[in-house]
Amino acid sequence: MAQGVAQRVIELVVDALDVNALIVRVDLNAVLARVELNGLLGRVDLNQVLDRVDLNQVLDRVDLNQVIDRVDLNQVLDRVDVNRLMARVDINELAGRVDIEALVKNTDLGALLASSSGTLATEAVDLGRSHAVGMDETLARWVSRVRRNHTGRAGPPELLDAQEEP
Repeated sequence: MAQGVAQRVIELVVDALDVNALIVRVDLNAVLARVELNGLLGRVDLNQVLDRVDLNQVLDRVDLNQVIDRVDLNQVLDRVDVNRLMARVDINELAGRVDIEALVKNTDLGALLASSSGTLATEAVDLGRSHAVGMDETLARWVSRVRRNHTGRAGPPELLDAQEEP
């Protein structure tokens, strides 16, 4: 019976209490100072917490420009397998995108041909000169043999000393 009376008194007291007023009077810092947080966190199932998180709402709050500013692109590029990347590139599709007419229109084809022709002509003249020198040396050796002159071919005539010039 005493226990029944005590139970009834507790119910009446709890019903009469203003819980919000009671919480205002409680020093929560003092209460939390007595709580052992590591033990409490050890009992939390993070997977259940994360299952309740809406990642889209979290990502909506992220400033991607700030994230990208923090990324070291050199480190990212070091991790890229260029051969694998190039294997995925369709060269024919890329070539199909090239506007050949615009490329030809923007290229000074006449100047390009003149430059190429000029280079080709210069190389041809140089090749002709080279062959002429070789033929000249061969002819000089034959003449030397016919004359039975074994002293070899004389070099070019010596130039006048700088003091003898007018």
